Amino acid sequence: MINQIDKLCSEYKQAMNDNKLKFHITKLKNCKIIDDVLFKKDLLWVFENMHTELLQEVYDQSSIFHLDNKWIINLVQRFYYWSNHQATIRWYIQNCHAYQQSKVFRNSINELHHSLSISQKCWKDITMNFITELSLSEDYNVICTIICCLIKEHHYVLCH
Repeated sequence: MINQIDKLCSEYKQAMNDNKLKFHITKLKNCKIIDDVLFKKDLLWVFENMHTELLQEVYDQSSIFHLDNKWIINLVQRFYYWSNHQATIRWYIQNCHAYQQSKVFRNSINELHHSLSISQKCWKDITMNFITELSLSEDYNVICTIICCLIKEHHYVLCH
């Protein structure tokens, strides 16, 4: 992630070489060059072409599991810098398909849903499920579960 080819980084480096105190809106005393790589406040300055790749590495890790904006912004801010990084991170997360699938929407459409009614009589409302792909035992390899929604009593039926 060397930032040597980024145009803005090159301009900052040139301004630092010219002993300017400020470039654009950034105070150059917070910037330094180590081995021709630009750092700002000890954070690696990530050039523009690498933002998406860096966010893929950080955000798409299975250990992070698509966390929210604030957590990812704090994680990135510990090590990296680029101008307007918070907006870039928010944009990346909002466009993540897995995040959109797991996100809880809080809008008027979802308020139209109604909760399930509570049964008034035993075994009037039931749930059924099948447990499949079990090893064969006495010619059976499937279990049907039947549960009463009111009293939570259950029955298991062996099937094949």
